[in-house]
Amino acid sequence: MKKDMNINPAAMYDPREDLLKELSDTIQSLDAENTLLKDKIAIGQWNSTEIEKINISKTLEDLRKSISLLERENKSLIESRNFYQNRAAEISGSRNYWEKLAKKLQKATEQGGQNV
Repeated sequence: MKKDMNINPAAMYDPREDLLKELSDTIQSLDAENTLLKDKIAIGQWNSTEIEKINISKTLEDLRKSISLLERENKSLIESRNFYQNRAAEISGSRNYWEKLAKKLQKATEQGGQNV
């Protein structure tokens, strides 16, 4: 079955995608706020001076930023690795095909050019 290449992009628009994106952004925002509130509660329960609490809060914030960056880098590396593994598999399959074809042609040539 042949796909119609003249499909209007507006016809493919699904407003549910916008809603899904908005809900995803809201969930991420609420998750970040929840984490911040948990940190504030945890820091508030420690027996320490206000300066120590500020330092602890700053350290937690820095660590969370580092974790977020590392998670994004890790995701990027995984996607890149998967791309190159898939590409290598495709190339290997192609190489196998051409190698078999070359052997077949070499064999046919050695037999005097019959069945080429």
